[in-house]
Amino acid sequence: MYFALGFLVAGLFALMFLPAFWRRALRLSMRRLQMLAPMSMEEVVAERDLLRAEFAVRERRLEQAMEATQAARAHDLATVGRHVARIAELETQLNRAEADNRDMNMRTNEAEKVLGERTELLNATERALHEMTDRAEGRVAQLRLIRSETAAQDEGAGAQLDGFVAAYEARVAALHQHNSEMQRELQVLRDEHARAAQSGARATELEDLLTRISGELAATRTLGETLAAELDSARAQLKAAEERQKSDGDQLEGALRVARAEANDAAGKLESARADNAMLQGAVEALRAERA
Repeated sequence: MYFALGFLVAGLFALMFLPAFWRRALRLSMRRLQMLAPMSMEEVVAERDLLRAEFAVRERRLEQAMEATQAARAHDLATVGRHVARIAELETQLNRAEADNRDMNMRTNEAEKVLGERTELLNATERALHEMTDRAEGRVAQLRLIRSETAAQDEGAGAQLDGFVAAYEARVAALHQHNSEMQRELQVLRDEHARAAQSGARATELEDLLTRISGELAATRTLGETLAAELDSARAQLKAAEERQKSDGDQLEGALRVARAEANDAAGKLESARADNAMLQGAVEALRAERA
């Protein structure tokens, strides 16, 4: 009987002090859980959302940088295309100007050659004409002198002399007419020489145009090379940005995986603490049931 009474008294004291022990055990369990997991689930979720937001912002910035680089690259490609077309056009003009220059030089040389030949022929003809004119005029003067000396001779000799004089005068007139024709031909040759000189001036203009087009073509080629170098640099920058984006993405994914692992670990520890709490609550309920 005393044993049962002592047991009941001990059970009563146990039920009296058990809530205090239970609260202390619960506080110690929660403190140990907080020491193992310094962040709460809300803080873990907030940290995960923050990492996701930072990753999204950084990825968007990289996308904007890539879009700007691609736009600059497209603009450079369009500029290079325009300059390539301009180079082709200038090369066509250069070839056409060179062909025109060669044709003009050939025609000028031929005109100068023909002009020289005709000038020499004209000079020789003029000299021969002057000589023949001088001889004819001398013969006419001699015939007139003979006619005056033989005026007293018979009429038949005078008529013959008149015929000779008329023939020589006709030849002199023909020579004068031929001289006039040769003068006109000389004027035509001079006009041709003037046109040839104008052709030479045109050839000089073509040479100047050829020089200017050659300089512009060289400058355009230099600009095309510069744009090609800038395009290569833009491609290198785009590749570096893509590599940086990939590296940052890998780092953020690694940090996100670590945060997820820590969150899962904390969740597991929290579930374990909750299980321990449930087990303690079950024990308390059992003690209360035994006490009742």
